[in-house]
Amino acid sequence: MPQFKNLEAGIVVQAYLPDASNFQDELLEFAKKRVAEGGSPLKMRLVKGANLQMESILSSLKGWDNPVHSSKLEVDANYLHILDKAMLPENAKALHLGVASHNFFSIGYAYLLSKQNGVEDYVTFEMLEGMANHLPRVMRNLDKQIILYTPVVKDEHFLNAVSYLVRRLDENTGKENFLSYSFNLKVGSGQWNFLKQQFLDAYALKDSVSITPKRHQDRTKPATAIADREPFRNEPDTNFDLPANRKWADEIRRKWKKSPADAPYEIPVQIGEKASTGQKQLEYFDHGQPESVCVCKVGLTTLPEAEEMLRIADEDASGWRKTSLAHRNQILHKVADNVSAKRGDLIGCMSAITGKTFYEGDVEVSEAVDFCRYYPISMKTFEDLENVTISPKGIILVIPPWNFPLAIPVGGVAAALAGGNTVILKPATSAYPVAWEFAQCFWEAGVPKDALQLLCADGREPVNYLTKSPLIKHIILTGGTDTAFRLLETNPKCPLAAETGGKNAMILTASGDRDHTIQNVVTSAFSNAGQKCSACSLLLLDKEVYDDPDFKSKLVDAVSSIQTGSQWDGASIVGPMITNQNDKLEQAIQHLEEGESWLVKPEYLDDDKYILRPSVKWGVKPGSFTFQTELFAPVLSVVRIDDLVEGIKLVNSSDYGLTSGLQSLDESEIEAWKNSIEAGNLYINRGITGAIVNRQPFGGMKLSAFGGGIKAGGPNYVSCFVHFEQKQQAPVLKTATTHFPTLSALLSEEENAHFQQAVENYQASWIKEFAKEYDTQHIYGEKNTFRYLPIRNMALRIHFHDTTLDVLRVIAAAKMAKAGLAISIEENDPKYLKLRKALAETYPLKTESESQFLEGMKKYSRIRTLTANLSEAFYQVAAKNGQYIATQSPLSEGRVELLHYLKEQSISYEYHRYGSIT
Repeated sequence: MPQFKNLEAGIVVQAYLPDASNFQDELLEFAKKRVAEGGSPLKMRLVKGANLQMESILSSLKGWDNPVHSSKLEVDANYLHILDKAMLPENAKALHLGVASHNFFSIGYAYLLSKQNGVEDYVTFEMLEGMANHLPRVMRNLDKQIILYTPVVKDEHFLNAVSYLVRRLDENTGKENFLSYSFNLKVGSGQWNFLKQQFLDAYALKDSVSITPKRHQDRTKPATAIADREPFRNEPDTNFDLPANRKWADEIRRKWKKSPADAPYEIPVQIGEKASTGQKQLEYFDHGQPESVCVCKVGLTTLPEAEEMLRIADEDASGWRKTSLAHRNQILHKVADNVSAKRGDLIGCMSAITGKTFYEGDVEVSEAVDFCRYYPISMKTFEDLENVTISPKGIILVIPPWNFPLAIPVGGVAAALAGGNTVILKPATSAYPVAWEFAQCFWEAGVPKDALQLLCADGREPVNYLTKSPLIKHIILTGGTDTAFRLLETNPKCPLAAETGGKNAMILTASGDRDHTIQNVVTSAFSNAGQKCSACSLLLLDKEVYDDPDFKSKLVDAVSSIQTGSQWDGASIVGPMITNQNDKLEQAIQHLEEGESWLVKPEYLDDDKYILRPSVKWGVKPGSFTFQTELFAPVLSVVRIDDLVEGIKLVNSSDYGLTSGLQSLDESEIEAWKNSIEAGNLYINRGITGAIVNRQPFGGMKLSAFGGGIKAGGPNYVSCFVHFEQKQQAPVLKTATTHFPTLSALLSEEENAHFQQAVENYQASWIKEFAKEYDTQHIYGEKNTFRYLPIRNMALRIHFHDTTLDVLRVIAAAKMAKAGLAISIEENDPKYLKLRKALAETYPLKTESESQFLEGMKKYSRIRTLTANLSEAFYQVAAKNGQYIATQSPLSEGRVELLHYLKEQSISYEYHRYGSIT
């Protein structure tokens, strides 16, 4: 721009990046052209690198190649390499140089080189106040131009200086850093000779040091297939900073951003191998454009067609249910490769149909790839068990949500298929075209079309028919809590694995990092336009923070600065919502309750009310509408609390328990919170969204989850969708130890041998798998632990036909898992009298009729029976209460049996401070 040509400008180049020399070349080309056209020179400030550790942490989190040089020697050599080029006379005149360093070997080299090349007038030496103060004095004595940077901060803003001070501390203490040796340094000493050799080694390497960028990701090239025998590793997200990937994103935009002149594409009704247009079609519009743009038309499935789908799935003509796990592993790895190769089209489809920004859609593709690779691998653990045989359940109905139109349905389908089941997928109607797009990846990989069918239903009838059918052996739901209860009421005998709602909170205590919290809460509350079930909708502030005007001002600034608009605008962070029919949102926006005010007011940017700016409601009180209601929109509610104890109490008062976060640097607060919060996924000093397969298995507690407490993306998820049967093996009649001697006295010699073997297996499984917390990935800067928690209030209901051996297996397993177990039995059951005395050493025994048990059943969080052959009333009461009944016949295999008495929890803890590992 000509009007700026006489303005001075500068930029920092960091030598820890091999790319730095290439950046320098680009700057030189621009600066020389500018000067040639009569403009002012530019300036390059050369540093060794302020963000090296943060680069390493981000690369580890994202699965990207670490972009920095692997050693200090290479960084020093690159610094000298760039200095050589910068001080060539033809370069220095156009691109002035700031030599930023406290290493007097580097400074001395730059000083001598500038004199030798006659470019002294174009070079400044730049240092920090308070760091090696003798160096500026020396350089002034040499009549050199010095720029001394002095950090200035008011007392009330001192926390803003923490990241700066941490970096300075690292520089003064790092074993390889020059400054750590600079105090009392003497010529000829051991330390002097060490630093001198460092410089000489770097000088020797400067002309051959690599300047090839280490960031090689290029989405314009075909995706690389991953062999099914390789260990699992997460699929890297796209690095949109790379030029090739930005070009790739432009291509997606050109292909998928339709205009009114483009004819909508059509999606047929697919029943097994047969496709038809359908009697009716549903139109899909792009809500991120001001014009009315129809993207596609979808054929709707009728009731007779749904009946045909079910018949085909039950018949299993292709024999998918008879395939081996090895075969399914191979196929699902091909699916993953196909999804990876189709990344651009999947992102484009999600953007056009659901309004996802490219960044949010890209993360979903990575997660979908992970599910397809991880689930068959995780199933290998169970296949290798010696005491059980495994078989598929039959037909699995998968009902995913609209807010994650790719990752969640792919995960459900992949889990069901990995278990050898046939699948009917009923995607959210508003996101159906995305499901059609990814279904091609399954079919093209070799999943038969009778093993995976999907429907876009014409009204409720087809769906109701499927959910009521006894041929459906398990339903996988991600959706509303009301939907889960409705499904249980419709078909109480059908097992339900459901991830449901959440009213998720983040607590910031007075000892938390306030700036970092704002960054975390903004990401957690407003990404995907606040439409994540894990989104942070409540921010609970310690009174000291709540009353801090500086924090308040920064929160306003951060939220107000979020770019909001069309998903096709690459700058948009928040895009359109998928629906403008949200009565709960409108009530929250239109009404302020007592004490509430808008810190950042909500504002729609379009007439149709799809694009809503992020907003913050201040002064929200516990019990209010906004405090209790899941809004699925970019609205954050802020609550004042006295302390952490009150915060924990308020969080746990919710009927939900999906995700929860704490921002605190106090280890005692972290421990207290971690061991008290009732939620499935806990996050410490980071955002509370973005769970990654195997790293942070995902699923909640209380009304945020229905089923056996097994998390999606975790090691046990696929086991929910298979049958386990005990192998009949001749028992060893004698064991080294007699476990539960009072209980074992109730059994025959042969039964006791089976019992003792079971207990020993339970004990071994407990020690190997369940008793410990473990981190499977060891991410640099982030600790992710997975742990099992005992069910504290579960009930065992004993029936007449249950054997004493099976009853004792359950009791022993519950005891091993440290579960709280109430045992209920009919008084006239023959087992009662002999169990009554024997159980004194374990659990109390309560005599009651089935009707009495059902009347009080609601107080238990989980029910254990030894059979699925239960009365209609039993299932109906459990369904009404939303309770999970573990009906699996007791197994001697502890790796499976103990799961009935435990729930899973994931904890993610960011333990670095601005890149510095703490």
